[in-house]
Parts: sequence; structure tokens; C-alpha cells
Amino acid sequence: MTMIPRRTLLKLAAGLPALAAGASALAANPAKKAKTYVLAHGSWHGGWCWRPVADRLQAAGHRVYAPSYTGMGDRAHLLNKNITIDTFVEDLVQVIETQELNDVILVGHSFGGIPISGVADRIPERLAHLVYFDAIVLQSGQDAFSVYPKADADARIAAASKATGGLAVPIPDPIPAAWGFTPGSADYEWVKRRLTAHPLASYTTPLTLKHPIGNGRPRTYIHCTQPELAVLEESRKLVKSQQGWKWVDIAAPHEAHITHPGLLADLLLGLG
Repeated sequence: MTMIPRRTLLKLAAGLPALAAGASALAANPAKKAKTYVLAHGSWHGGWCWRPVADRLQAAGHRVYAPSYTGMGDRAHLLNKNITIDTFVEDLVQVIETQELNDVILVGHSFGGIPISGVADRIPERLAHLVYFDAIVLQSGQDAFSVYPKADADARIAAASKATGGLAVPIPDPIPAAWGFTPGSADYEWVKRRLTAHPLASYTTPLTLKHPIGNGRPRTYIHCTQPELAVLEESRKLVKSQQGWKWVDIAAPHEAHITHPGLLADLLLGLG
């Protein structure tokens, strides 16, 4: 008979309250079906950044996947010169297909809006809803820097050239004020020590779509207003020029999934 170490038992026991809470939340409302969320992160981040929101979604009884793109977050050791935006699209597609997920609520934050459009173009039948959370929205043939202010794009290219020979854009230092963190705060320090360099070619390779943005799936744009992020202005204009979008304003900064996780979790829980 194999004995389970006491430390392992303690870890398992520590996780039971959250699991019980989630099960209780669904049991209290039998008609309520468990949802499936796949959360796609933004520049320099990794799946870790979704923890405050993921904890809340899981506690409510739902399934959550928060992968890191190849070469970023917990997969930073895989950074290489062949990473393009197609790599990140494939990362998300593989999570959805290998986990056999359906009716997925696919959320893309900031830069993450680009790969989720690519996923919808390829496997719309797996998706229930697309959420562009203060995100970049591209038309086919555009790359991320197509919609960035030229000064921002040039600065990132120059920083990548200086730091990594053009392989990846180093993390911003200090963290941009528009992200909403107070320098020296616990959140600021947590985010700063977790950020990793961002593969440059994922910014400069175009997103190719065979169908209209969203490929017919329901889509919501969450606009963070306090403050607005300047690099998203072109994306906001594009969304407002199109039919079929639901638009939600929230009085929170760009990193609302960390600064206002309860607010964002409630929004996501309310989606069909």
C-alpha cells in the first residue's frame, strides 16, 4: 500500500474548500451549467496573470484554462526566433482541441485579442463567445504594429534590437502607469517579477483571416476607461465601426484582471 506524504495531504486539503464552494454553487442551482473559459494573456505576461480571476471562476464551479504562449511565462525557456503570431494561435487551438473543450468562452486581454481572432477563424464550432478584454483587434493582413502608434512600435523594435538582437522585446521598466498599479505595491511587485520578454516577430507577422473577425461567434469588447490605453485607440475605432459587437465600459485600468478581479469575473460569469 502506497502512503501519501503528509505534506501532499495538506495541499490536497487546502484545495478542498474552493472545490467544495464551486460544487455547492452549481448544486444550489441545478439548471446552471458549468462553463468553460480559456484565458489568453497580453504582452510580457503569462497564464499566471489570470490567477485572481481564475480563482473566482473556479470557485463558482466553472472550468478555466490559462495557458502561456510559447516562449513566455512558464514557457519562457522555449523562446526562439521562429515564434510568430501563428504560434500563439496554435498554442490556444491545441489547448482547446487536446482538452476536447466545447462551448468555450475565449477571452483575450490586450495583445491577446490578436490570437483569439485567429482561433475563431479556425475552430469557431468550439467557441460560445469571444471576449476582447481591452484588447487589440486586427483585420486580416495587419500585424500588431499596424495599429500601434508609430513611436510605440519603433521603441519596442529598438529595445528588442538592443537587448536580444531582435529576438524579443524586454519587459517595460518601470511598468506603465496606465496599467493601474501603484509603484511599490504588492500587485506591482508581483507583476514585475513575473513578466518575461515578448517575442518580437509575434508583433511584426501579419494575422491572416479567411473569415470576418469573430467568424460569426458572439463577441464582446470590454473597454477599460480609467485610464484608456492609447495603443488600443485604432482597435476601439474598428470595433465601433462594425455591427454585431456588444460593448461594455468598466471603470478600471488596463490590468483590471489583477486590480479589479471581482468586477471582471462577474462580467465573465454573466456571459452566455
